[in-house]
Amino acid sequence: MMTSFFARLAAFIEAQPRSRVLFVSALLLVGVGALDMVTGQIVFLTFYAVPVALTTWVMGRKAGLPFAVAAIAVWTVTEHYSQHQTWAGGVIWWNCGMRLTFFVLVVVILAALHDTLEVEQRLARSDPLTGLANLRQFTEQAQFELHRARRTGTPFTLASFDVDDLKVINDGYGHAAGDALLVSVAAAWRRVLRSTDLVARLGGDEFAVLLPDTAGEAADHALQKGRQEALAGIKEGGWPASLSIGAVSCFGDHVDVDNLLRQADALMYEVKAAGKNGVSRVTVGTESGGSVHRSPPPPKGAPPL
Repeated sequence: MMTSFFARLAAFIEAQPRSRVLFVSALLLVGVGALDMVTGQIVFLTFYAVPVALTTWVMGRKAGLPFAVAAIAVWTVTEHYSQHQTWAGGVIWWNCGMRLTFFVLVVVILAALHDTLEVEQRLARSDPLTGLANLRQFTEQAQFELHRARRTGTPFTLASFDVDDLKVINDGYGHAAGDALLVSVAAAWRRVLRSTDLVARLGGDEFAVLLPDTAGEAADHALQKGRQEALAGIKEGGWPASLSIGAVSCFGDHVDVDNLLRQADALMYEVKAAGKNGVSRVTVGTESGGSVHRSPPPPKGAPPL
C-alpha cells in the first residue's frame, strides 16, 4: 500500500509543470529558513533536504545542485543570525561544508535513481529490437482510445499486420537479416505516422497500429501510406517480403481491445489467404457495416513489390 502511495505521489509530482515545482521548492526553502530564524534553533536536516530532493527528482541534477547550494546558503545565514555566530568562527564553515557534501550526495543518488527508474519503465513498455511500443503500452493506449470513443463517439482504427515470409528470410539470409528487416519496417511506419498515432511490435513479426480520430478513407490512406513506405524499405534491402494488414475502425460500442485485436488478426489472415501483400479493413460500432478495403494481392509467382 505504501509503495502504491509513493508511486502515485511521484507520478503526480512529475506531471506538474517544472516552473510550478521550482516555485513550490523555493517557497518551501524560504519557509524552512523563516522557521529556523524564528525559532532560533537548528531545524532538522530533512526540512532543508525536502525542497532539494523535490527539485532534483523533477528537474535532474543540473537543477538540484544549484538548489542544494541555495539551501546551504539559506541555512547558514539563518543559523548565523539566529544563533549569533560569527563568520570568522570555524564551526559555521565546517557545518556548511558537511551539509553541502550531504546535499550533493542526495542530489547525485536521487538523480541516478530517477534515471534508472525511467530506463526500467521505458524498457517495460517498449520493444528492445525496434524501439517501438510493446503489447503492454499498445493495449493501455488502445483502451484509452476505446473509452474516449464511448464517451464522444469519435472513431479510431486499430490495425494488425505482420511481415510475410519472415521465416523464409530467417532461414535463407540469417536471423540478423530478419532482425534488420523488422527494424526497417518499424522505422518506416514511424516516419509516416502522426505524433498521435502509435505503432507497436507485439512479438515476432507481429505489429499493431493505433490511429486515433481516424476511420473511413482517412484510415485506408494512413494504412496504405505506412505499408507503401515499409515496402519501399523492403525493396531497398532486397528482401523477398511484403506486409499483410487487417484493420478495424471502431466507434466504441459493445467491443473491447482484445476483441478488436482478434478481429484485426482475422482480417489479416484473410489477406494472407488471398495472396498476401494487402489491406483489409472493416468498421464496427455505431456505424457498423461500414467500408471494407482490400489491396489486390500480387500475381502468383510475381515478386511482392
